[in-house]
Amino acid sequence: MAEAQTFELLKKKRKSFRTAVTKVVNELEAELSNSDLNVDRLSELVETLSIKFEPLTLVDQQLEPLFKPEQFDGEFEITEEYREKCYFGSFVRKRRL
Repeated sequence: MAEAQTFELLKKKRKSFRTAVTKVVNELEAELSNSDLNVDRLSELVETLSIKFEPLTLVDQQLEPLFKPEQFDGEFEITEEYREKCYFGSFVRKRRL
């Protein structure tokens, strides 16, 4: 029973972290599409993305061994999508700043 509760708690945490990452990525994309690019704001968003991604990575690592084999592939793909979003932020930092 405790493992099931831990699993559900970790999934709730992950959902919250994923929402935070998505919000920052959306703000970053909006800033990049702005014709009057604010480099300071861009730098702030990239840093925030990095900060938000760290706890998401930790929760993903904690969840990984708890997934059933048939769930693993789908979960891994979604995890990689979020990792790519954060790499996008790193790319922006290198190219624009």
